Amino acid sequence: MDENCYNYDSDSIIFILDNGVKFFPERRCISDDSGVVINLSENSYRFLTLLLKGETDKQNIINQVWHEQRGSVSDSSYYGQIYSLRKTVDLVGISSSVIKTLPRRGVKYMGKVEIVQDLSESTPPQPQPDELTEQPDNYPPPTYPVAVIPQETPQSVSHKTAVPAWMNSRHWNILITIMAVMAVCWLSTLAVAVFLFIL
Repeated sequence: MDENCYNYDSDSIIFILDNGVKFFPERRCISDDSGVVINLSENSYRFLTLLLKGETDKQNIINQVWHEQRGSVSDSSYYGQIYSLRKTVDLVGISSSVIKTLPRRGVKYMGKVEIVQDLSESTPPQPQPDELTEQPDNYPPPTYPVAVIPQETPQSVSHKTAVPAWMNSRHWNILITIMAVMAVCWLSTLAVAVFLFIL
């Protein structure tokens, strides 16, 4: 577990999402009820915060997420960030479909969002002073699973090619099969003709 994800002040703001998933903006991480904690990159943290606050406009999001570059980023960086966030929410048990692309407009978070300021119930229990005296100094802290998502670079996203839907259709597969059979028949006929010509 990334301890920084839980070491927040009691007045910090967190977002409670579907299935009890919590997003801690100040610590730039997201966690589920089972203790899985995912650290977010700077851009992922900014992007998710904007989505959960209701921002949907593509250009506004780009201007704020990539403000150091004055919003001058490629579409592949923008869509790559959406893809990365979808993978993140999927890892903590939320369907990636909650991040919905709005054609020619932007993107929207469709799931449950609740902003909480008092986090006393979410803070892991701390040992009482008398418990501290009973434990040795080298008492190991509890460990929790940590999921790390590799962030995709704009270059890796831009080289991805989508397979058209028609290439996965039944008709396409039949056409390819017929062409393969015809090619085998033609080659067989050619081989027989060459053999007869040699004799």
